[in-house]
Amino acid sequence: MIAVLRVPHAEIRAAYRVGSRVYGTAGSGSDEDFLVVLGKPGQRQDLAFAPRLNIVIHGVATFEDALADQSVFALECQFAPPAHVIVAPRPPFRYTLDRKKLAASAIGRSTADWQKAKKRFVDEPDPSRKKAFHALRVPVFALQIAKTGKITDYAAANHFLAEVRKGPDDDFAWYEEKLGPARDALCAELTKLAGKR
Repeated sequence: MIAVLRVPHAEIRAAYRVGSRVYGTAGSGSDEDFLVVLGKPGQRQDLAFAPRLNIVIHGVATFEDALADQSVFALECQFAPPAHVIVAPRPPFRYTLDRKKLAASAIGRSTADWQKAKKRFVDEPDPSRKKAFHALRVPVFALQIAKTGKITDYAAANHFLAEVRKGPDDDFAWYEEKLGPARDALCAELTKLAGKR
C-alpha cells in the first residue's frame, strides 16, 4: 500500500483496511481496500489503484469533514476493529454523534446506491448487486452508531449479501420486491431515531 502511494511513512496520519475483508465477505478474487489519511497540508480526497488494490486518500481536513458530515464510510474507519487499523491516528480524530445528520447522510447514500444499482443493472449486474448490498449495509451501520455511538458488528448486514447473490441477472424488480422493503424499514427506523435526543 505505501509503495503504491509513494509517500514517506511519516506523512501517513492514519490508515485503515476497509471493505469486504473487514465485513467478512471477501472471496478469493476480492481486492484489498484501504483508506489512508495523509498529513500533507491541503491534501484533497483522491483515489489510487494498483492490481487488486484500491486506496481512498484523504487529507486531515477532508477526513475530519467526512466525520463531521456523519459519513458512514469515514465512521467505518473511526470505529475500525484494531486488526484493521494499519496506522493508528495520533492524536485520535474527534467525532461527535449527530443523529439527524447521520440519518440524512446514510439515507442519502443508501438511496443513491440503490438508484444506481437499478439504473445500471441490465448492463452491469455484478457491480449493481454490490451497490444494492451497500444500500442496505449503510443504514445497518448507521443504526448501530445511532443506538450505541459506534459500529459494533461489521458483519451485521452480511445476510443481505447472501440474498443479493441469489437474485437474477436480468430483473432488478426481484431485488426491489425481496430487499426494497427491508431497506425502507431501516431508513424509516433511522429517521425515527434522528428525532430523539
